[in-house]
Amino acid sequence: MSNFKFKTPIQLRYSDFDMLGHLNSAQYVTIIELGRLEYFRHINWNLKEVSNVVAQFSIEYLKQIVPGDLVEVQVRIPQLGTKSFKMDYEVVSPDGQTCYAKAQSTQVCILKKGNTSTPIPKSIRIAIQDFETI
Repeated sequence: MSNFKFKTPIQLRYSDFDMLGHLNSAQYVTIIELGRLEYFRHINWNLKEVSNVVAQFSIEYLKQIVPGDLVEVQVRIPQLGTKSFKMDYEVVSPDGQTCYAKAQSTQVCILKKGNTSTPIPKSIRIAIQDFETI
């Protein structure tokens, strides 16, 4: 639970929880997705012409989230390729003392018109490098 410069709080809903009283496993992916979107907003990536898709995703569930738990998603981009980039995520308590899940994804940039892969836009590459200091 370190080396993340970006974090965003996530509001959990009653419907996010399953019959066993903990956050449904699929909802972890959804809240991580929300964190990813907020990260892109933070670096001013408008996603209108050039977006990105998930090429790979893995998650490690570490601790149950139950009703009443407060969570935030921490997001970082540790590595940039030509057309793709890696993203790391942690779902944590706001005080950073509890890590509920860790995840990683590989994102591939695409042109929305034509739905084909494309290099990471220069302005986005610079924004990520400046923000992440990579």
